[in-house]
Amino acid sequence: MDRITQEAYYRQRVSKYAAKHGVTKAAERYRLSRKTVHKWKGRYDGTIESLKNRSRAPLHSPLKQSDWEI
Repeated sequence: MDRITQEAYYRQRVSKYAAKHGVTKAAERYRLSRKTVHKWKGRYDGTIESLKNRSRAPLHSPLKQSDWEI
């Protein structure tokens, strides 16, 4: 199992604990911020794929040089 999948399973565990016991209890138990627990809980839709890291690359770059300029 690769590291990304392990992180997703960890996030799933946190999300399920937060759904059962509350966000504050989950944040205290797993030593995370409440904001992080809320983010993971809101993102979780029942699949592991929803908890994997998302790309931070921009969708578009308006100031990028065109091929002609290069």
